[in-house]
Amino acid sequence: MNQEEKQGSKVDQLKANIKRLMKKRWAVPALYLTLAAVVLTGFIWLTTTSEDLSQEDYTEDSEFDVSESGEGHEEDDAVPVAVQNEVFEMPVLDESEVSVVGNFYSNEDSAEEQVEALIQYNNYYYQNKGVDLASDNGESFDVSAAMSGTVVKAEEDALFGQVVHVEHDDDILSIYQSLEGVLVEEGQTVKQGDVMARAGRNLFNSEAGVHLHFEIRKNDVPVNPLEYMEQPLTSLPEVDEDQASGSEDAPEAPVDHLEG
Repeated sequence: MNQEEKQGSKVDQLKANIKRLMKKRWAVPALYLTLAAVVLTGFIWLTTTSEDLSQEDYTEDSEFDVSESGEGHEEDDAVPVAVQNEVFEMPVLDESEVSVVGNFYSNEDSAEEQVEALIQYNNYYYQNKGVDLASDNGESFDVSAAMSGTVVKAEEDALFGQVVHVEHDDDILSIYQSLEGVLVEEGQTVKQGDVMARAGRNLFNSEAGVHLHFEIRKNDVPVNPLEYMEQPLTSLPEVDEDQASGSEDAPEAPVDHLEG
């Protein structure tokens, strides 16, 4: 028997075996189950491989974006805090420790209230542009940032004592005067509640003793700080150019006489 005849005999025998096998009742179901298992295994393998490739591509793209922009999670945390939903808070750590000893001067107040809101200096009376806070026992207390912002001034002033100015959005400025032991410097970013100094004395309002003079201004026009506590920056009124007061450090023109 030659080689071709042998191969043909083997093929015929294989066919005969397959026919006998297929006559078994369990043969067809077993064949279908085997094929289904092969297909399912292939599908799972392809899906897992695609997800792994997608994850690798995402990781590579993310790393590329970070390297291109030079920004990462740590740098995001270092971005100055300009929190849009912040509201003004009293510039002290504990409001129960202080009282208002000097009120904001308003043209809408009664004559009696206006007199109480005047500051006497060098034999003249000046309108109070902010409020003055002092502790009940006359001692110093921590002065904190009323809202997050950037320190644009931190210096000693001959008239107002040590002063700190913090700039916020929308040309809004918070001013802290009559300080001692200032802890911040110009260009520094402060968060709301950060302690910046302690209350001290100044020459302009020496009668107030140890106190904090606090102002809020928009476009250099002072507003009553107490009216904007628990209010956002957007609550401050728009200011006309005619309302601008000029120098933010100079006191208002002296009042020659008191009415009423």
